[in-house]
This record gives sequence, C-alpha cells and structure tokens, in this order.
Amino acid sequence: MELGCDRVVFVPSGNPPHKRCTADFSDREAMLRLAAAELPNTVVDTSEGEGGEVHYSKDMLPRLTEKYGDCVFVIGGDSLIDMDKWRDPDKVIAAAPILAFPRKDRDGEFARALAYWRSRGARIHADGFTPDGVSSTAARYLAEMRDYSLIAPSVARYIADRGLYCEYAPLADKLASQVEKKTYEHIKRTVVCALGLDFECALGLDRDKVFLAAMLHDCAKKICRMPHDPSPSPPDSVGTEVEHQFYGAYLARTVYGIDDAEVLAAIECHCTGKPDMTALDKLIFCADMLEDKRDFEGVVELRRMIREDFERGFRACLARSYGYLVAKGADIYPLTEVAAAYYGVLPTAESKE
Repeated sequence: MELGCDRVVFVPSGNPPHKRCTADFSDREAMLRLAAAELPNTVVDTSEGEGGEVHYSKDMLPRLTEKYGDCVFVIGGDSLIDMDKWRDPDKVIAAAPILAFPRKDRDGEFARALAYWRSRGARIHADGFTPDGVSSTAARYLAEMRDYSLIAPSVARYIADRGLYCEYAPLADKLASQVEKKTYEHIKRTVVCALGLDFECALGLDRDKVFLAAMLHDCAKKICRMPHDPSPSPPDSVGTEVEHQFYGAYLARTVYGIDDAEVLAAIECHCTGKPDMTALDKLIFCADMLEDKRDFEGVVELRRMIREDFERGFRACLARSYGYLVAKGADIYPLTEVAAAYYGVLPTAESKE
C-alpha cells in the first residue's frame, strides 16, 4: 500500500455517540464480515462491541495501535470537515496519521479543514481518489424501500433473510403499489438527496422525519382525487401542477398513517414553498429539485451552493423555480408568489429584461 500498510482493519461501531443503530452489533458485525470477505488483507475487529459503552476515536486509536502496531486512521472527507465536533479531536490527530478521502461537492470545505488540522499538527495524507457519495444512512433507508442497490449482494441477502431495516417497509410497499414506477424511482432519489443534504449541511434533523417526508412527498402524484373525497386541497389548486402537494399531505395522514405535523407540513409545501419554512420544509423542497437525475441548466451549481451554505442554496433553488415559471409563461400559484416575496427572490425589473 502507498502508506506502507499491510492490512485494513475494519472496526464496526458498538454504541456510536452520533447516530442511532437499528441493527444489533452482532448483525452489523456479520454484515461487515460479508462485505469484507472478498477483500484481501482485511481484519474485522470487534473491540467496540464489548461492554456496551460509548466508544470515542480518541480512546480506540491508542488501543488499536497497541494491538496491531502503527496504524493509519482512514476517514471520509465529511468526517475531516466535522472533526471539530468530535470528542477531544486534538487527541485523535495525535494518536495516528490520517488518510482522508475527499467528498464530492465539498472541495472548498475539505481544503479548509485540511489546512486547519495540519496547522494543529495533524499528519494527514489527502488521497486524490474521490469515492462515490454513498451514505450508509441512505443505504439503510433505501433498504426500507426494498432497494439494495447501494449494498453488496451478500449483505443484501443477509438483510432480507434476517428481516432487518423493515420498520417502514409496509409503508414503502403500499407506496410502490400506488404510484407509477418512474415516480417511485424519483422518490427514492429524493430520499437519498434529502438524507445526504441533512448530513452534509449539518442540519441535525430527525432522520426518520426526513425519510418519511421525502418518501411520501409525491405519494399523490398522478393520483386523481375522487369527487366525494374530502381532500383539504385549496380550491384554487385543484387541477393544477401543485394540487398533489396538498392531496399528498392528506393521503400521508389518512392512508399512510402519518400524524407528525412537521412531516405533513413539509409534504404540503414541497412544490410551492411558503413563508417561514422550517429546515425540514426547505430540505424536501430542495431535495425534490436537486435529486441525482435532475439535469436542468444550473443544477450542478445549485448542488454545490446548497452544500456550502444551506440557506443561500435554498433561496437560489426557490429563485430558480420561480424564474423557470416566469420564463415559460406559466401560471404561478399564489403561495409561490408569497414565498418568493417573503424570501426576497422575486426577479428585479432588470433581471426580467
């Protein structure tokens, strides 16, 4: 190996301080062993599974060095960017050299973090390889939707056989049976985008709420409201492109059993926006617009912008959505007008020329 290492030691988290584990340690260990089975010179170390207490990198690295000899700590670029939030990060950088892999669309943040930690004495090798932006959180929630595309086949079989990650699977199955296939694929991409932005922008939102709002945001897409249905859709939205956001919130509550007001509110404004939006509202609005298959002019810049500054990126997305409607001469729903005015993104007279 380039850094003189002779093996890779994988350490599954026992009781991580920064996330909730929905699978037992024994299952996560088994899945890691399956994923690592075809890789040469690998070891799975289960030290963190002992005792049940919270383990921090500042403590584990010295123990691993004592056990295996000199170690290099391998982390993703997002971890380097957020290392100031870790427990005693100066002890982490003193414990071992670091091999950091950049994260797509976060080049500026990565460079600043790299310079900062090096100035504090960190021995960091920044690898030129940029891995695909695969999130373990997104992979887990996609598994709830029976999508194992981000997971090794052997691990996918284990998950299915053991019935792991199925808390919301009945909802996902019902949704898949109700919407068109292309809509369901868009929904899955929106889930991945929303979860990724929540993490990368450090929004700190409840990930179950993010998942549910993203999963159900288009649950009423292409579904016709029956005449007798007491849908709360505003009369002026009926028959328009935005009706499905209002009807979707109604279906999420009555058909899918969602009673969380924040989730329902995010679904109900994901097309139009509205004044005084919550972080979850803004996240779903933007994820719907920026998911991986969207390819309109300027989408790459919007993705970069929102990762650097979430609020600025949201306003840019709202401005782009409003400007698109103006440019094509479409009717603009009143709530969109109000939202654009509230967030100060209405085009100026000069920009309309």
